[in-house]
Amino acid sequence: MTGHSTTGHYHHGDLRNALLQAAGKLLREQGIVGFSLRDVARAAGVSHAAPYRHFRDKAALLRALSGLGFEHLHAALTEAAASRRGPEQILIEVTRVYVHTVMQNPGMTRLMFGTVISAEGDAGNAPAASSILEVFLGIIKAGFAVGAFRDRDPRELALVAWSTMHGLAMLAVGEVVDAKYKDMKELDALARTVAENVIYGISRS
Repeated sequence: MTGHSTTGHYHHGDLRNALLQAAGKLLREQGIVGFSLRDVARAAGVSHAAPYRHFRDKAALLRALSGLGFEHLHAALTEAAASRRGPEQILIEVTRVYVHTVMQNPGMTRLMFGTVISAEGDAGNAPAASSILEVFLGIIKAGFAVGAFRDRDPRELALVAWSTMHGLAMLAVGEVVDAKYKDMKELDALARTVAENVIYGISRS
């Protein structure tokens, strides 16, 4: 999600989008706790009271921003999964795209999968995250159709695939893996290896 600067004016009806773009830019630059609603208003070029027209507090804005992050990730994975290749190769490509997308915006990833915006009585990110699981579930079901994967609960296998790939992505974001994996070609190779091991684990053969 890219940010843009404004100079005190925004198109009628576009305030919400302007605020979210400004917040996205601040998130990348300063992290989740590094800015306030007042900072967002200033970055968007609007009055300090303007954000409250759409967001009751910073947590509400962050929830909306997180939703955009899930939409972006879902779109990237859906595109990667649309290949006519076999399910194994699709799973490898989806892993690569997942890691790339996460690495492009670590702050957004921490927001999406963290707990900072959770609130009592709020569903949090579960509904949005379920759309990501559905991508993996579709790949697993496609594998079932051609006899590629083990005859197990497809949701269980989808969770195995997703949790493994997400774990790799978070290790890369946290710079826990070897420094050489800052090179995207090296990271691609690691993503392929991890995906191939997942495929080996869930393969019918």
